[in-house]
Amino acid sequence: MAGGDAPTRIRLLEAAVEVMAESGWSAVTSRAVAERARANNALVHYYFGSVDALRRAAVMHAVEKELEGPVEALLRAEDVLDGVADAVRGLIERGPGTAQQRVVVEALMQGLRDEELRGEGVRQIRTFRDLLAARLAENRAAGLLRADADPAALAVVLTALMDGLLLHVLIDPDTDAAGATDRLLALLRPTGPQDAGEQTPDE
Repeated sequence: MAGGDAPTRIRLLEAAVEVMAESGWSAVTSRAVAERARANNALVHYYFGSVDALRRAAVMHAVEKELEGPVEALLRAEDVLDGVADAVRGLIERGPGTAQQRVVVEALMQGLRDEELRGEGVRQIRTFRDLLAARLAENRAAGLLRADADPAALAVVLTALMDGLLLHVLIDPDTDAAGATDRLLALLRPTGPQDAGEQTPDE
């Protein structure tokens, strides 16, 4: 349940995430969210203007919380491929079907019908891919990534990999996402001098 000590706007967002995770996009109404957050119904419109705006804000709140772990893993790791592996393990260790994960999946479908939500999703995906591409370029320059790897293209594939594995784990919790990721990433590491030729990110 949304924490009573949190600021009202955050309580409403977290309540909306909980309702959406349990019952879907259309279940998020001002009354349902206000009851869950133990707040006045009018505050939903005060803070968000409309129920649709609340739904979009709840999705982005969930996405940002879900991305915290992967982003920290990518920034913390000296070898970004280790960071990708840590990010996947983090998704799994939180358990299949957290409220944030369910809302992310809900948003994938709703984004096909809601241009504003889709635009926010595009912004989040591109920001994450740009961060990953920059770290991959650093890896390649340091000889930690195959010299023939394209950081920008690889960032697209690895981001899609993480999204896809999340869906598979939600559907089949026994999916060996961590093991599959480790085996794939091993193919991207240099295996000899010919694979580890130093290149700058601009080459």
